[in-house]
Amino acid sequence: MKVEIIIDESIEETEVKIYANEYSKEVENIRDVLTEKLVDKIVAFKCREVFILSFDEIIRIYAQDKNVYIKTKDSTYTTRLTIYEFESRTDRRNFIRISRSEIVNLDYVKRLDLSFTGTIAVELANGDVSYVSRRKLKEFKKALGL
Repeated sequence: MKVEIIIDESIEETEVKIYANEYSKEVENIRDVLTEKLVDKIVAFKCREVFILSFDEIIRIYAQDKNVYIKTKDSTYTTRLTIYEFESRTDRRNFIRISRSEIVNLDYVKRLDLSFTGTIAVELANGDVSYVSRRKLKEFKKALGL
């Protein structure tokens, strides 16, 4: 993919044009990123209190026992959003879905254990260990450049 940026002081409003030989998933993703306004805050709950969390402080988001939890360095919170809603709201460069029930922040991945056959164990900065499902293995490797 080629990217070209042209600075012209006579242009009043920024304009983006995408040239492609066919409409593809890549073109669609670029369009979505350019038109989407990502919110970098999320509402979370703990002990009947409401907290506003920044995506930067989130280590992992996971579903367990029909609830969705947000894990940070300091604490664990609950949320009313689903894993699917989180996936659509988060920046796909930092957050990646590793299984049907979990999304991790790549900024907090400390170590990968490749010794397991058919999966990868992901150790996070807070010491938690999660496992990449077989369905998400290809996508995870691609995100990390493996």
